[in-house]
Amino acid sequence: MDNILINKSLEIIKEAGRLADEAETPLLINFSGGKDSSTLILLANQADVKCELIYMTSRLELPGCVDFVKQEADRFGLKLHITDPVTDYYGDFPYWVHKIGYFPSYHYSYCSVRLKIRPSRAYLRKLYGFKHIYRVNGVRKSESTRRSKIYKEKEPIRKDWENSGHFVVEPIQDWTGQDVRDYLAENNFKVQKLYNEFGVSGCSYCPFYQVEIYQRILNVYPDIYDEIIKLEDEIGKPSVGGNRFLHQIKDDFLANREEIMARLNEKGLTKRK
Repeated sequence: MDNILINKSLEIIKEAGRLADEAETPLLINFSGGKDSSTLILLANQADVKCELIYMTSRLELPGCVDFVKQEADRFGLKLHITDPVTDYYGDFPYWVHKIGYFPSYHYSYCSVRLKIRPSRAYLRKLYGFKHIYRVNGVRKSESTRRSKIYKEKEPIRKDWENSGHFVVEPIQDWTGQDVRDYLAENNFKVQKLYNEFGVSGCSYCPFYQVEIYQRILNVYPDIYDEIIKLEDEIGKPSVGGNRFLHQIKDDFLANREEIMARLNEKGLTKRK
């Protein structure tokens, strides 16, 4: 692992910690239980910066995800904040699909804002009023071409235009997936089982997931998407990118399960290292 890259990230976290101290608010790590947000905890520990964790539930979580987040918070001795789209804001995923009239898409990915960002803003405002809040995200430019364009010129510490008075902190912007894996290995850290099995953690459904992710999840939880399929039927619109209906993905998977899983096994996707 490149020490120059690590040191740069440590300096960003230290500066964010200093700014949070000045604001008299905790430095918050957006923790999902995945490899990138786990890296943030380790970096904060290495930088000797006091922090707390915040987990933004969507009510679409994979089974066991929230329990893992709680276990990790206990293991590191960190305070954990958990926000909820219903108790802290206006409604769950079905509520917003019906209200807006279609599922989230590349053109309008409203789910993150309505289910996570705004509920967490309301939650934190109850605790800290209008004080400045510094939130650490595990965003990496190399994750996709889309992200590399979006974050090309963005500073690692900057105002969060979605949340007035909040600041975004992104210390691993320039890391690759291999950098993250190397850093976790060097620190003997194992990410949650769900990530190794499905390649994702947190939400079971996302309009940006590849079909293969849905297939891996369906192999373990064949009924997990029934509520979303019901929503597709109710509004008559697809829920998956590329104008695909999730019920079609499920039906195809169940009809060709052995063949699909054999192909995924051959590609090495069912057990990511």
